[in-house]
Amino acid sequence: MPDTLPPTLSGAVRMLRSAYPAGIPDSAYFAVLALLYEHFSDRNLAELMAAVMGKDAAVVLNDIYACASSKPAPSAIAASRNLLEQHGLQAVCAED
Repeated sequence: MPDTLPPTLSGAVRMLRSAYPAGIPDSAYFAVLALLYEHFSDRNLAELMAAVMGKDAAVVLNDIYACASSKPAPSAIAASRNLLEQHGLQAVCAED
């Protein structure tokens, strides 16, 4: 799947894989979605997270919509932000 991603998502893939080398845990998944939602289109975010999580993009898109209507706890989003900032969140968001 990574070969089919738009080149503009490569930095975000590297950031997420660097921050979560063993994969994004289920406990952080929705917080990461909520954090990145404001920086990516729905389609790009679904493709990005599908590549990183090994999920189908349609499933991730549904998760994005669920997350948008019922956001995770602010503390969970803040924890994800703190971790991703250490791995290049600012640069990735500036690219988009």
